[in-house]
Amino acid sequence: MNNSASIVFKKELKDLLRDRKTFLVSIIIPLILFPLIFFAIGKAESSNEKSIEENFRISIKGGEGSQFLNFIKQDNKIKILDSSNLEEDVKDGKLLLALEVPEDVDELIKNEKQAAINIIYDNSSQQSIMAQEMIENYIEGYSKQIVATRLEKRGMDSSLLTPIKIDYRTTSKEDEGFGKMILSMLVPMLLVLYSVTGPMGPAVDLGAGEKERGTLEPLLTTQAGRMSLLWGKFGAIAVIGFLTTLASIAGIVIVLYKGGAYTGGMNVKADSLLSMGLKGIVLIFFMVILLNLVFASLELSISIYARSFKEAQTYLAPLNIIALVPVYTTYMLDARNIDTYYFHIPISNAVCLIKEFLAGVLNTNHILITFGWIIVYIAAAILFARYMFSKEEVIFRT
Repeated sequence: MNNSASIVFKKELKDLLRDRKTFLVSIIIPLILFPLIFFAIGKAESSNEKSIEENFRISIKGGEGSQFLNFIKQDNKIKILDSSNLEEDVKDGKLLLALEVPEDVDELIKNEKQAAINIIYDNSSQQSIMAQEMIENYIEGYSKQIVATRLEKRGMDSSLLTPIKIDYRTTSKEDEGFGKMILSMLVPMLLVLYSVTGPMGPAVDLGAGEKERGTLEPLLTTQAGRMSLLWGKFGAIAVIGFLTTLASIAGIVIVLYKGGAYTGGMNVKADSLLSMGLKGIVLIFFMVILLNLVFASLELSISIYARSFKEAQTYLAPLNIIALVPVYTTYMLDARNIDTYYFHIPISNAVCLIKEFLAGVLNTNHILITFGWIIVYIAAAILFARYMFSKEEVIFRT
């Protein structure tokens, strides 16, 4: 970067950071957004569980005086209500679920016949689904008691039903492994999203915004050439974009550090992030810088082409959707078994590589392919921006 470009860079960066709106949108909001989102999710999850525990309202039709009914009543959390129309009451939310039990349920069990119990629940209600899973566990527990009693009468051990006993030993700690899986799905999406949106505001302001305010022409009359203006603006936009992405990463780290209520009880701890090692963390940061460079140059080019601030926003808005398509197509890929062809697809390759870094996988071939392509993207985007800056009809397009 020559002296003129450096002066433009410092001037543009100072103006952007001086703007309170830029500071708020680029730094403060990403920093607090993710803790707030995860806190809200955790609170909602805890609220649902608490609501079910306090208002486990069900109705049971049939099985009066049966041992099965007495078994259900043993749980103090369950409130059994009367109902004239089970399905309607469940649908209206008066009941979380309802059970239809055969009148001769005890007789059927005594005669070692199968007793069919119907569970009526609302599959569009989260609380009803959670209640259905809980009541199913109760019934399964009762069934096991019955089986154990039947085998005992025959002088048989209940272990006869489970001839093979399975013990589990995981390669990672249970919480750490689950944390890595959650991170491999969420972090790449968030990093790509902020790599797109982070430079967008500054790019619109330093491109179309300058044209609309009439401040671009005076800049062109200074000693700084067009390429110096391009490099200065490009550098300032990339820095703000990176700071925005960095703030979002900091927000994620805060969530992981807090854990518990912030993650809905998922126990995604910061150890899951740190377990990838220093190399993985450095490579992710490097990847974020490169992604910001790609989108900063592309968005500056589009912004310069636009006649006005509003027109630039219209042109840039589809980038969010375009960038998220490859993110979602790779969302469920296993980080340890990603086919090589994914690393030749724009954006998908960055997402897949971040997934591998988070899982502690450092595949040299995948790293070289992805970084090679991203360098090509950066070069192409900068050449496109240079072309836009060199065209009189684009610069003075109003």
